[in-house]
Amino acid sequence: MTLLQVLAILVFAPLVQGVLASMRAWLSGRPGPPFLQPYRDLAKLLRKEPRAGRAGSLVGFVAAGFALGTAVTILMVLPHILGDSVRTTALDVVALVLLFALGRAAVVIAALDTDSSFSAMAVGREIAFAAIVEAPFLLALLAARSTPSSALLAGSALFIVLLFESARVPVDNQETHYELTMIHEGMLLEYAGPVFAAWQYGAQLRQVAMLVLVAFVLAGSGLPMTLCFVAAVMAIPFVEAFQAKMRLFDVPQLATAATLLALAALGIDIIGGVR
Repeated sequence: MTLLQVLAILVFAPLVQGVLASMRAWLSGRPGPPFLQPYRDLAKLLRKEPRAGRAGSLVGFVAAGFALGTAVTILMVLPHILGDSVRTTALDVVALVLLFALGRAAVVIAALDTDSSFSAMAVGREIAFAAIVEAPFLLALLAARSTPSSALLAGSALFIVLLFESARVPVDNQETHYELTMIHEGMLLEYAGPVFAAWQYGAQLRQVAMLVLVAFVLAGSGLPMTLCFVAAVMAIPFVEAFQAKMRLFDVPQLATAATLLALAALGIDIIGGVR
């Protein structure tokens, strides 16, 4: 992965979001928004006055910039991790996972700063999901690309982690308007204007970064990375269109499945290393 590809992600991350929304609508049998709709939404938000709710303070604005900064940092780190997998160490992988966690922590702090009951409820769910998805995230990256079998298992585990990180069905629903079921969107209900645009753009960057990681891991099975990236993008709307949102207390079962897949991949990696 080159610096030019990182710049392309910075430009086309909203386009990926638009493609996902359009494909989900098409698979659901309804007309979807244009592919370029996320760009229009961001432009509209940038023209509005920044708002952080009645109780919001400067903390929310700083947190938005920090979250966006962590997303850009993740993209800057990816070429090092993906470009030379031989020199990549376990500490590099841990640092990457921590960068995702820092971005999530910024969202949590900003949500609590608004003093909203709905945001606080969403924060509790977000923290719970983050706690159960960190292990498969780390294990899948550690087991990546050693053998074709472990690459497929680790890639499958990482795709489940992607559903958590990008707030996708069956974990969350980005299109819901019911506050009691919101998780990621519920934390940002009080924000508007450029600060909300920063949240949205940062989430789009992290989503593409996760897609790149999934494609990189799956490419260890011998498939072209570009094909793996396209397959991962297309798989998301298929899951959202044909899979209902899971009950809150059933979601940990999905994280357990990801953990088992990642452990199986790591086991194959260890056995292959011993031989």
